[in-house]
Amino acid sequence: MSAKRVLFYCALACGGLEGLEFGEMGDTSFGMGGAGVALENSSWGLYYNPALLDIDSRTKFGYSFGASIGQENFLELGAQALSGSALGKDAESLNQLLQSHAEGMGRFIMGQSSSVTINANEGKAAKALVNGANAFQNLLKSNGIHLSSQNGIVVQIHPKVKRKGGIGTFGIGIFASAFAGGSVLANPKYNQIIVPTSTLGLPPLPPGAHVPPFIQIGANKNSLTLSQSNQNAFLNSSILSPNAKNTAAIRGLAIGSVPFGYAYGFDFHKGGKLSVGVALRYLYTLSYGVGLTGNIQSLIGQFNSLVSNFNFNFSDVVQQSHFGLDLGTAYRIKGFTIGLVGKYLNAPKIRYNSGISDMRIDPQVRLGLGYRWKWLNLAVDFDLTNNKTLMIGRRSQMIGGGIMANWKWFGIKFGAMGNVSKEGLNQGVILTGGLRLFRVLDISVQSSLKMIGFNNSQDSGPVGFLGNLKIPTYLAFRIGGGWEW
Repeated sequence: MSAKRVLFYCALACGGLEGLEFGEMGDTSFGMGGAGVALENSSWGLYYNPALLDIDSRTKFGYSFGASIGQENFLELGAQALSGSALGKDAESLNQLLQSHAEGMGRFIMGQSSSVTINANEGKAAKALVNGANAFQNLLKSNGIHLSSQNGIVVQIHPKVKRKGGIGTFGIGIFASAFAGGSVLANPKYNQIIVPTSTLGLPPLPPGAHVPPFIQIGANKNSLTLSQSNQNAFLNSSILSPNAKNTAAIRGLAIGSVPFGYAYGFDFHKGGKLSVGVALRYLYTLSYGVGLTGNIQSLIGQFNSLVSNFNFNFSDVVQQSHFGLDLGTAYRIKGFTIGLVGKYLNAPKIRYNSGISDMRIDPQVRLGLGYRWKWLNLAVDFDLTNNKTLMIGRRSQMIGGGIMANWKWFGIKFGAMGNVSKEGLNQGVILTGGLRLFRVLDISVQSSLKMIGFNNSQDSGPVGFLGNLKIPTYLAFRIGGGWEW
């Protein structure tokens, strides 16, 4: 088996589904809210800001391996589907709901009333219906799933020479990462749930019954309402309309990278130190994707056909060589550091197999602030650009920061971060933290505060064990370490 094929299958095994946003490498920044552009006490300046190589010019070695997973509204809808499945066996709750609305539903179906409303507080069945309708509406508004695996080794060297001011600091690394993302981009014009009554399989009705030809389903946090609609509304605003053009895609990307960095610092003594750095990286990429287009019914048909007839062929994977250019600067005075970096300034273009649109890695600009005093380190980063991800319609613009207390044989760090892009996944505030032991082992985690609950599942049945389970919408883990001398 060729080395290229091995790299591709390893990338799939890592489940690298994230995006082409700024990303994270190294445990120090990972545990401090992703901040690293002005964090001098780290081995990963080559990744975050090459100017940091000569701000802290010690010789450094670092290694880091990690993975993450996150999503929005897919698991929420799945949780409601599981709840509804379990509820189907709760005859008492269903009968109670049907009996309480028998008269109103009859009048509605007969065309004698224009709407009927079910409140979530009417029982388990009502709550499941309301929550399910809300979960589906939320999925149409925003959705996505991503995982990632970013791994690497870096070395930073400051040659000792007699020349005043030295000759700068050099860095080299080997990065192996995998990314992919999946999402459905619904046409915002067709965002109503309007269904033809003929598709509902209603029993025969008495002569003279005026059945509404279309029914609109609307929901809010507390209730679900069925109301009469018409063909014009169905064609012009329903998610099921044949005119609705939606898009769904799953894209994967594996990247092998060898970056070379150099930085030179200008020491102004009491006026501080200014460093300028550059990183040039060779990139070898493997890209593959699947795309679907059409209305919801068409998408479902295409998806079923894809699953039934899927036949992966490695020849469909697009293999490319690129280079990436990063430029950065950092200024330090009295323990305070400000850094600015631009990554992928040459905007390399990633091609995909037939049927999947190509994408360009647009330049990414990030500003960072940091402070270092003996064992205390503070850092915060701000994305100045709204960056693409592999999820169509989803973007990333991160803000994050944290604190680290680092002694000779032990270190601890905390932080928080979040995506402030209007087109980003709504994963809420993400808390970060980690421990460093004996200077060579670092373990860090990230978890969102936004949780997905399975509270609506029943006490018995195949999903009863999920009754009290809650999981975060984003979770990441990283292990690594390093040494400075």
